[in-house]
Amino acid sequence: MLDKSSTPLGVREIARRLEISATIVQRLVNSLSSLQYVVQDPETKRYSIGYRVLGLGWTLMQKDPLIAAAQPHLERLASSHLLNGYLGRLHGNRAIYLLSLQSEGPIAIRSVPGSLTWLHSTAMGKVLLAGLHPDEARRLLESEPLPQITPSTVTNVDTLLAQVKQIQLTGVAVANGENIAGVISVGAPVRDNSGRTMAAMSAAYAAWSSPELSVDRVSALVAESAAQVSRTLGYRPAIAG
Repeated sequence: MLDKSSTPLGVREIARRLEISATIVQRLVNSLSSLQYVVQDPETKRYSIGYRVLGLGWTLMQKDPLIAAAQPHLERLASSHLLNGYLGRLHGNRAIYLLSLQSEGPIAIRSVPGSLTWLHSTAMGKVLLAGLHPDEARRLLESEPLPQITPSTVTNVDTLLAQVKQIQLTGVAVANGENIAGVISVGAPVRDNSGRTMAAMSAAYAAWSSPELSVDRVSALVAESAAQVSRTLGYRPAIAG
């Protein structure tokens, strides 16, 4: 709650939002404050998130095999091809960003690790949907109204499920201006040793500023990067015959 709040919060406001007693809240913030996970403004006595939480994110990035395997590939896409790179997993009926790498291209990253994005409007989200049973994918898409984020956003569930079926065949998803107007994103699955889609990697670029890039070229780059991460995590595709 403190992370999402744009201003520091007092004990009574925290108690009201969490619907618990102010006494309990005071004990909680005292404990968190003693460990520097929250800090108190000495004048207003209100609380905000503390710098100690940075250590939690750093520890996770160092220890999580998925993040460790994907980061160098996203860095390569950013440095060598000017592609903003992302890694995400399914989180309820959204995708949650685990990594976001900024390139020197003109697209500014607005999504940070830990933030959520829609499944229906992003290449990452569509890849994650493609890793599910069709009934589960439909359930997630129908769990709430799908917003029309740009004029190109697809909100019809049957149309989206037809796209998902095609993604299962091709192994890549493309969202052309569906989440941000003028921005093309391409995604591919990261698989675990059982072949299950455990995450999605994606890359985004602006067609108007990168005429040397094409959807086919970016699709090949992202698919190969995701395949290498999958191999690092133990996935071995079946060999026909």
